[in-house]
Amino acid sequence: MEFDELRSRLAAILAVEERQPPDWLEVERLASQLQRELPIDATPEAVHRYLDDADIRSRDDAYGVRQRRDVRRYVDLGEYDDGTPIPWWGCALVLLAGAGVIKWLLL
Repeated sequence: MEFDELRSRLAAILAVEERQPPDWLEVERLASQLQRELPIDATPEAVHRYLDDADIRSRDDAYGVRQRRDVRRYVDLGEYDDGTPIPWWGCALVLLAGAGVIKWLLL
């Protein structure tokens, strides 16, 4: 699926969900249909979570706000955030600590 088509279909789902009151059955239907067509490895995890979690968003407003914000960012800007990056120095610190523990155990 092309990037522009994915963004367009996500925008359509967001539009249905952002209407008052949201038509959760239609959101679920559109999300399921899109999810069946998406390659798992070529789509951001945030998009897959959004498509999976309509039932949770319908019950938890705060969760819904976060997910819609993330998907809206992807639709509008083509950007997404799948987590918090670990700084290089954090990895180096873990390696040094591990080496120190191994050295201590060998002495």
